[in-house]
Amino acid sequence: MRHYLFFYLKLPLMIRILIIIVLFMISFGIIIHFIEPKTFPSIFEGIYWAVITAATVGYGDYAPTTTIGRWMAILLVLSGGAFIVFFFGHVASVTFKKQNEWKEGKVMFTKKDHLIVVGYNERSKTTIMKLVNEQPSLPIVLVDFSLNENPLPDRKIHFIKGNATHDSVLEKANVKHAKMILITADENLKEADADMHTVLSILIAKGLNPNIYAVAEILTEEQKMNCIRAGVDKMIETTRLASKTMVDILKGHI
Repeated sequence: MRHYLFFYLKLPLMIRILIIIVLFMISFGIIIHFIEPKTFPSIFEGIYWAVITAATVGYGDYAPTTTIGRWMAILLVLSGGAFIVFFFGHVASVTFKKQNEWKEGKVMFTKKDHLIVVGYNERSKTTIMKLVNEQPSLPIVLVDFSLNENPLPDRKIHFIKGNATHDSVLEKANVKHAKMILITADENLKEADADMHTVLSILIAKGLNPNIYAVAEILTEEQKMNCIRAGVDKMIETTRLASKTMVDILKGHI
């Protein structure tokens, strides 16, 4: 008996309340059947009446006719009804909490073969939007520590709030089963600091998943070798690309 009680107490609150409700309905259904066998010819009719009464629906197809039966109905509404109201209130509360946790980036990503995008800026936003349109089946996880909530909830992007230089954050993004990771430069840091942040993120991602295809945005020439040492598969030299474009435009007017 103690073993079953301990097992029951370990169950989630919602499951425990549901068990109590089920036991209430069955118990009252059996009792009312034996009290008024003519009105409730089977235990099923008794349980049906108990559920309808406790839910305060009251179709009226079954109703006790004796005094003791009516007292049973009053007790059922006051006790069983309270449990039902509490149960559905708790369900609504848990659902609302889970929705907020997902929105705020606190829920772990559980799918596989996905793309992790580190850093939210105009470049990563444009990249994500194009991928969503061109590769709608590709799961995308956005990791960013500066955002307070998912910036693209309508695009079914999974958001993880946190710093990608922390193992726990990338583990929450399920980096061990990810296919690719794109690390963009942090616009809030100086160029050299942003690159160091990127290199560290690559090291952690590769450490947790050596097979992940890592693409990183690098701003300074000095950190290119460190990026290679960290195991990057592809580098995007934003400054160099922008400079080349500027020079090409200027040369056309010289």
